[in-house]
Amino acid sequence: MMLILSSFDLAIADTHIFAGATGTNLNDALAFTVAAFYDTQSGYKLPMALRNTGLNKGYYRGDVLTFTALSATDEGTGQVQGRALLGSRLAVRLVSVSGPPGGSVAFWEGDGENPGDSVTFNVPVGTTNGNSSFIISENDGKPGADPYGHIHGRAFTTTLPGLYTIGFQLIDISTNGLNGAPMHTPSAVLPMYFQAGPNIETIQSSSNGFRISFRSAPGVSNVLESTESLSPAAWKSVGPTVRGNSTLQSITDTNSPSEARLYRLRLLSTPP
Repeated sequence: MMLILSSFDLAIADTHIFAGATGTNLNDALAFTVAAFYDTQSGYKLPMALRNTGLNKGYYRGDVLTFTALSATDEGTGQVQGRALLGSRLAVRLVSVSGPPGGSVAFWEGDGENPGDSVTFNVPVGTTNGNSSFIISENDGKPGADPYGHIHGRAFTTTLPGLYTIGFQLIDISTNGLNGAPMHTPSAVLPMYFQAGPNIETIQSSSNGFRISFRSAPGVSNVLESTESLSPAAWKSVGPTVRGNSTLQSITDTNSPSEARLYRLRLLSTPP
């Protein structure tokens, strides 16, 4: 029996990605300390919704992805390991972007709380050696300054629906190392999935039917529907209305199909 996957929406996640270093010696490499939870091997995808009104209208946007530089001195953060050196100034560089042909990923600088109203920089699909970056440390780069930074109001968008793989890299833009060089060398590249728009992630057979798993944005309501024919389509609801929360959610279709069945998520509301 063949199952055809279809979907109408995905959206928002709320994630902090911590940035530090592999050690506290000069020229030790920088590192994303929670990379294993968010890289492409983890299965994590940042869901992004098409914005119909307000800021980023016409783009797919994922909220909130905040890159946070660990403090080198504050014991209260709970992040004792992996701190960068005093005097370092951390930034995140978009090294690579793959995804739908003709698409692009944009970064929007905010004011610390609210998203910006214009694109700061844009990185097209197909980029393999990008150099666009944004600063995450809130220091001025002077010797002895704490590299800490936790800046909200920033956003990422894509122009087309589909699955993107974005390579992020930490760099030290300070000049406090030997002979005016940075104090740390760049991190390994962190590849992350951004899922813009339609996506049902899995359909699995179970003892009482088929289990359909999907993601949806906070504030977005959806209903899972199915049909056994597209000519004419006769979509029927499968289960209750589901309120999105960015995590993987599932509905089990207990009606055993007699032939091929198609599934879709129909939006009942959209994010602002």
